[in-house]
Amino acid sequence: MLTALMIFYAPLITESDCEKEMNSSESHTEFIQYTCESDEFNPLATLLLNPEGNTIRAFMSKEAIFAYNPLLLHFLIWFLMTIMTYGTAVPAGLFLPGILIGCSLGRMLTLFVSTNVEATVQPATYAIIGASAVLAGYSRMTFSLAVIMLETTENVNLFLPIIFTLFISFAVGRLFTRSIYVGALTQKNVPFLVETIPLSHSHLKAKDVMAHNLTLLQPNPTIAQIAEVLRETEHNGFPILTDDRRLLGLISRHTLMTLIQHLEKIPNFSSVAY
Repeated sequence: MLTALMIFYAPLITESDCEKEMNSSESHTEFIQYTCESDEFNPLATLLLNPEGNTIRAFMSKEAIFAYNPLLLHFLIWFLMTIMTYGTAVPAGLFLPGILIGCSLGRMLTLFVSTNVEATVQPATYAIIGASAVLAGYSRMTFSLAVIMLETTENVNLFLPIIFTLFISFAVGRLFTRSIYVGALTQKNVPFLVETIPLSHSHLKAKDVMAHNLTLLQPNPTIAQIAEVLRETEHNGFPILTDDRRLLGLISRHTLMTLIQHLEKIPNFSSVAY
């Protein structure tokens, strides 16, 4: 309810920033009139009240004109709502919000470049680059994301700019924190092994973290020996060693208890010593 009310009434902030309506068939976008005149449209209403796919098409369109105010408000609304809803038990993803946030930033950069650097710019290019940068910044995806963006835009000429953007975004994000998905796993206490050894543990060897007094099993233990080991310890796994102390393998507590409970199903059970 709060999201719907905010999205519906937010365009009132920019009700005076109306733009001349253009041919929507060329941009495949429905331009929302909102409180503007009959031949005008409200840019912020067009960005917020359209489906996400149509909004992305509007960002990619050369005909659609967006000023700083609607772009900044669109960025703030999507950014704040995304960080508030992420992690909650609602079907709210991160991919489309990331594209929309990045397109807003890219479009604002387009206005800055066209005003201060170069008069002729391609808004769609900056929108795609902005979306790629934001997605790579929080997800740390690289080549797979480049393929996705190239398939979305169907523009091979953007391959090198997108690759360059992805690696810059990846490197800058890595200076401050890890991926947002790694952070989510950490908050939920999900075990996650990183690809590198933490510096605080780089000096440790295996013998430094292993227990010295182990509960071992011989290759051919009796049922009584197994039952005694299970009864007197709480370990979940037991190494199996040969007579010359060579490791044969590891057997779990669950496997041993299952075998004991189904002894009658073991072939040649009568020859097993108790």
